[in-house]
Amino acid sequence: MDDSQKFYSDIEKIKKNIRASHPAYSSQEACEQVRSLFVSNHRDAAPLATSFIDYWEETFIKNSGSPDEEPTEQNIRRLAALNALLYGKDENIEIFLPDELKELCSLTNLEAEDVPIDLLNDIMTIFVDNKAL
Repeated sequence: MDDSQKFYSDIEKIKKNIRASHPAYSSQEACEQVRSLFVSNHRDAAPLATSFIDYWEETFIKNSGSPDEEPTEQNIRRLAALNALLYGKDENIEIFLPDELKELCSLTNLEAEDVPIDLLNDIMTIFVDNKAL
């Protein structure tokens, strides 16, 4: 199981545990736990991880057509793509629209000084390859 598969599996476990331990599913609690998981997975680039998860919540979760079901399959895939990006991989990066990629690139530029140089280089290469820079 690679990093992306494990991350995806961990999110599914979070959702399953919340469903099992609450009379009604709490999407807010699920998203809070997913947020914590995401940031803790990227301690070496925590400020950028925090910016990415903030963007994900503001752009996709708060504007969801299914707020009581979040994180939905589509939004988990988006977050998994962000997770991969923070490992320097471009897995499923095409899930983001060009403007979304440009915003993620902008966030990366803002947090660049707090990202290890090798990782920053990998991330920026992905943005260049996807014409987000």
